[in-house]
Amino acid sequence: MERYKVLLVDDEVEVIDIMEQKIHWNDLGFKVVGSATNGVKALELVEKLQPDVVLTDIKMPYMNGLQLARRLNEDYPNIYIMICTGFDEFEYAKEAVHLEIKEYMLKPINSTELSASLEDLKETLDREREEKLNVKKLNNYFQEALPKLQSNFLISLIEGRVGEEDYDRFLQAYQLDMKGPHFCCVIFHTSANHVPDGMDPLLLSMSVEREIKDRLVEEWECKEFIYMGNTLLILELDSKEKMAQVTDACDRFCRWAYRIMGAVVTAGIGTVCDSLRDISISYEGARDAISCMVQSAPSTSERLSQKSRSRQRSRKRSACRSFFARSVSVIRKRLRRWHTRKLRKFVKIQRQSASIIWQH
Repeated sequence: MERYKVLLVDDEVEVIDIMEQKIHWNDLGFKVVGSATNGVKALELVEKLQPDVVLTDIKMPYMNGLQLARRLNEDYPNIYIMICTGFDEFEYAKEAVHLEIKEYMLKPINSTELSASLEDLKETLDREREEKLNVKKLNNYFQEALPKLQSNFLISLIEGRVGEEDYDRFLQAYQLDMKGPHFCCVIFHTSANHVPDGMDPLLLSMSVEREIKDRLVEEWECKEFIYMGNTLLILELDSKEKMAQVTDACDRFCRWAYRIMGAVVTAGIGTVCDSLRDISISYEGARDAISCMVQSAPSTSERLSQKSRSRQRSRKRSACRSFFARSVSVIRKRLRRWHTRKLRKFVKIQRQSASIIWQH
C-alpha cells in the first residue's frame, strides 16, 4: 500500500536529522518527502509535495509553527498537523487545541512516543482513505445511474408529479441545467403496423431512436428519453420563432425515416411554455397531436381488407385474361378445322372435275 507522506519542519537541522534516523518511517507506513527550516519554506513545499502529515516546531523565524498551522487549516484542511516543541507553555497548548492539532509533543523527542502517535495517526488515515474510496465508488455509481435518474425525473415532470417544493432540489441533484428560456416537448412515435418485411417492430423503434440521437439531439439543446415506447425530446429554445425550424426538422426526419428505413414515424409537437415546470402542458399537446394522426391512419384490419380486395380484383382480372386467352385459342382451332374441311372439299371437287374432262 502507498505510504503516507510526511513533511518535517524545524529551524534546527539536527532535530530533523534525528527524527529521520530514529523513527522507522517505512515500517509505520510513512515516508519523509521533505523538510523545511521555517514556516514560509514549509508552505512552498506543501504546495509542491502535497503531504498527508506536517510535523512542525513552534519557534521558527519568519513564520512560527502555529501561524503555519493556521494557514494549513485554511488552505489544506485535509493535512494532519503534529506539533513537536520545546516550549511547555499553556498559551501554546491552548492555541494548538483551538487549531485542532492532532498531537502536541514536547522536546526532547521520545522516539517511542512519536512512533505510537504515528501508529494511531495511520489508523485514522486508513479509515479516512477507506471512506473516501467508498465515497468515490458511490459517486462513480451515481454518475453511471445519472442518465436513468434524469429520465425518471423528466417522466415525473411531464406527468405533473413533481411538487413545487421538490422541483429545484431534484434539478440540482440530477444535474439538469436547463435554462430555456422557452421549452417544448416533441414526441416521435414509430408505427408497429408499418414494418419492413423481416424486421422486428422493437428493433425498428430502437433504430429510429438512435437516428434521432444522431440527427436531432446533437443539433438541438434538449434532453432525450424513452417513455411509453416513444422517443421524447424536451427542447430548450432561446426564442419562440425557432418553432418553425423545429417543425421543418421533424418533418424532414419523418420523411427520411420512411424513405431510408421504411419506418412510419409520426412527430407530435407540443405548445411552447415559458417554464420547465409547465412542460406537462406541452407534453399533453404533443400526445394529443400524435393520437389524432395515428387514429386518422387506416387500422390494421382496414389495411388487410384493402389488400384482400386488391388481391381479389387481381385474381378476377387474371381469370378474365385467362378465359379470353382460352376462348381465342378455341376459336382459332375451330377456324383452322373449318378451313381444313373447306380446303379438302375444294380439292376433291377439283379432282373430280379434272377426271371428267380427261374422260371426254
